[in-house]
Amino acid sequence: MTGAPDDAVLIVSLIRSGGFVLRAGGREDFVDPTTGFLMRRGDEAAVAHLTDVPDLSTVLEFHQDVHGECPDGAGPRSLPVDPALDLAHRGLVAACRAGTDAFEVAERSHGLMAGLTGARAPAGGGRRPATVLAHRRIVHQACAALIDGPPTLGLEEISRLAGCSPFHLSRVFRSVTGRTLTSYRNQLRVRAVAEDIVGGRPLRELAATYGFADQAHLTRVFRKHTGELPSVVRSVLLRTAPAVGSEQGCPTPRSPAS
Repeated sequence: MTGAPDDAVLIVSLIRSGGFVLRAGGREDFVDPTTGFLMRRGDEAAVAHLTDVPDLSTVLEFHQDVHGECPDGAGPRSLPVDPALDLAHRGLVAACRAGTDAFEVAERSHGLMAGLTGARAPAGGGRRPATVLAHRRIVHQACAALIDGPPTLGLEEISRLAGCSPFHLSRVFRSVTGRTLTSYRNQLRVRAVAEDIVGGRPLRELAATYGFADQAHLTRVFRKHTGELPSVVRSVLLRTAPAVGSEQGCPTPRSPAS
């Protein structure tokens, strides 16, 4: 976002602990873990601390072109954070601490923005057939981009191939398929790892190849989607692999007895 105009960058603050009075845009708001704060880079703001609990918050920045359907420039304002959105926020923080990839961080962040601003995923009923078709085509383009790879392709790159913003892509994908783009991508990556795992390549190498943050991240995602550790699946597949020189499902030919 370097060099972007200030009014083209949205800044979202989500509070994890503490509370303070924020003066901006000619008004005062008490900001705490039940609220979030939205402003644009360059907006003037002042903070007055009234509590002894240290303030701890998560700050996200979005370029308007990336976010797509962001709110108009109505000045700084506080917005309510319901329990579900708060858990989504804390889930993002936990995922970052555990080690995840930039793709998941980006999609989770856009989901937080959607929840904060009330920009919910479009409902299925009542939409015009042309809109339904357009949304399905966006999803098809995104799926094809993920399958064609490379596995390290980012959310912004996929959205460009699908012809929309990352924010719009995430919303439409979930509306059409009932799952997140991250979940679909992880399922593809887990299947690719399962395909390659019998070749003896180290898990850390497979993690790098398929765009996981590290071996531990690959292991967590793999176990979540298969119910097993990669090492267990590797052992099972090696035990069931056909012997060298034999066809799948066919016995190895024997020499006739002398």
